[in-house]
Amino acid sequence: MASLIPFNQIRRNTVNFFMRRPARELWKTVTSLSPAGIKKGRTKTRQSVLNLQKFYRIGAGPIKVKYPGLNAPLTAPDVEPALVMEKTQEEIDTVEERLKKIIATRPSKKRIKEKLHPLERGFAGIRIEGQKLGPPPPAGDIRFDEFQTYCLQLRRTTNMTSYGRQHTMAALIVTGNGNGLGGYAIGKASLKHHTRAIVNGMKMASRKLVYVELLENRTIYQDFYAECRGTRIFAQRKPKDFGVVAHPRITKICEVLGIKDLECKVVGSTRNYIALTHAFFVGLLNQETHQQLAERKKLHVVELSPHRRYFPVKIASPLQSELRTERDIEPKEVSSVTN
Repeated sequence: MASLIPFNQIRRNTVNFFMRRPARELWKTVTSLSPAGIKKGRTKTRQSVLNLQKFYRIGAGPIKVKYPGLNAPLTAPDVEPALVMEKTQEEIDTVEERLKKIIATRPSKKRIKEKLHPLERGFAGIRIEGQKLGPPPPAGDIRFDEFQTYCLQLRRTTNMTSYGRQHTMAALIVTGNGNGLGGYAIGKASLKHHTRAIVNGMKMASRKLVYVELLENRTIYQDFYAECRGTRIFAQRKPKDFGVVAHPRITKICEVLGIKDLECKVVGSTRNYIALTHAFFVGLLNQETHQQLAERKKLHVVELSPHRRYFPVKIASPLQSELRTERDIEPKEVSSVTN
């Protein structure tokens, strides 16, 4: 006996835009990158591939209804009419629970940002340059607990080799104990390993320490001029409680060395931080203490300070050489040092 339900043939070989290409090829059109784009870092700005079938069901929407043939079984039109019905609360809760489980299993890509105090921030925003890094790692039995370290620059460098361009990370690190002992170095590591470059720079800086003589443990002995490449530095000694007025990188160097009163002017290239650091350290190391000046000139070192109304005060005398007299001093010899 033939069935009274009419036979409806459903065509399965429909070809349209959405069925012509698989999802993998469609996603490739919006996520693919050229080799040049990958080198320039455009991967971060591209949209990631999402499994739409996992998070989105056809027929789901803000209006909680059931459409026969879309998100509900299709009934025979001659037996039972197709009705658009509202979903029950139980069905809505079931869908929401399923979505919550899927979202909970999805890995979170949100980075947890550590909130810094305004005084602990670096030169620009949350970047590592200018932030306190703590003491360098110990070298054997030698510890550097009293030292403080700063990263003055972190950048990507490129070296052209026979295999092509080799990219590395370079970090300019300065460290010191705040009492005249300090050093600087450049640490390097492979690309995208900036933490390793900083640690390597801290290790190298702790092994290249130099001692800088400070006047009253707060400032320099003489005003000096130093240069390196296109960077020129003019440093001037200042009275107590003046503070440090200088380039931000020089301010950090003064902090780790213990210089508290100084005015420094940078002329020329102010963004070549390696030349800036080298010139400032060379200027500090070329200083002469009052005793060294007395030994070299074989004369008394007398200070005429405006705070004492230029009353002469002897602050150093030659100990290892004989004191020269007025007849031994040449007419063109410089006998005064202005600070």
